[in-house]
Amino acid sequence: MIEFPEPIQRISVGRRCCLALAESGDLFIVDVDFIWTAQVKLTIENITVELPSKKHFVKHMAVGWHFAAAVIKDIGLIVWKTDVPQHEPYPPTIKQRNLKARRIERPEEIDNDPTSTEIIGLMVGDGYLVYLTKAGTVHRANISDETISATTPLCSFPLEKYKTTPQLSYLSGSFYHFGLFNTAGQVLTGNVSTQRTTPPLIPPGLQHRGVIGLSWGDWHALALCEDGSILSWGKELRANGCLGMGYQDLEEARTMGLIVERMEVGSVEPRRLKGFGGTDEKFAFCVAAAGWHSAALVADFKVLEPRRREW
Repeated sequence: MIEFPEPIQRISVGRRCCLALAESGDLFIVDVDFIWTAQVKLTIENITVELPSKKHFVKHMAVGWHFAAAVIKDIGLIVWKTDVPQHEPYPPTIKQRNLKARRIERPEEIDNDPTSTEIIGLMVGDGYLVYLTKAGTVHRANISDETISATTPLCSFPLEKYKTTPQLSYLSGSFYHFGLFNTAGQVLTGNVSTQRTTPPLIPPGLQHRGVIGLSWGDWHALALCEDGSILSWGKELRANGCLGMGYQDLEEARTMGLIVERMEVGSVEPRRLKGFGGTDEKFAFCVAAAGWHSAALVADFKVLEPRRREW
């Protein structure tokens, strides 16, 4: 169990560390194989105020493989490297971790209404980050050791093809993949290769099925539907169960080509997991995928009359 010095309201877990946002606005990093905790203080060139603080508090945060990002009130979108050298003996005496961050310049803020450019969704992948604005626009920034240390501005750019009517309202992603959906049931996905004019991937098996949540692992993903059902797609890596089908379907998965070596991964149509949603006994209300694993929180009841979620 990890003990924090004050109450925590939000956590984001990455490959090498996790970030915890306290109710006070303080940010904590749990590092070195999740053994110790330190308070995070961020420094940005030409910004002299303390970050984060009660005045400049964290509104959104996300951590990925090597980098983390946050939206800080009146400061904007910033990114920093999470990799730190290991310390011995454990735990180290350092109680505060000072990290250098860079502010990401957002071209859409120049001419637009600040209300419409407010960030409502943020993910950090492997070498990139994606964010969603209140106006439904999707943007990307490429991040690396070189871009963090460069003297030139670090800028985001729009993913011009990622538009729907009604506008996109939700973003989720991890590692190589990300996905978005709107209140009409349209679902768009992308990956590490998605650039400014790249068209979105539109999985037919996810469209207009009442998707209200997406969660991504390394090579698979889960979609939560409003009737309590779960859709799963991707690849089953060496039969480790990440698709959630269970070992009783192992031979079926092998026959369908779902079980592959890591570097052979391709796209597979979503499949509804047995036993969840509709008239089945288990109603799922939360799903999570990460790495090669899947999980869900469920209630033991049947849905007599499916109802749409109000957004």
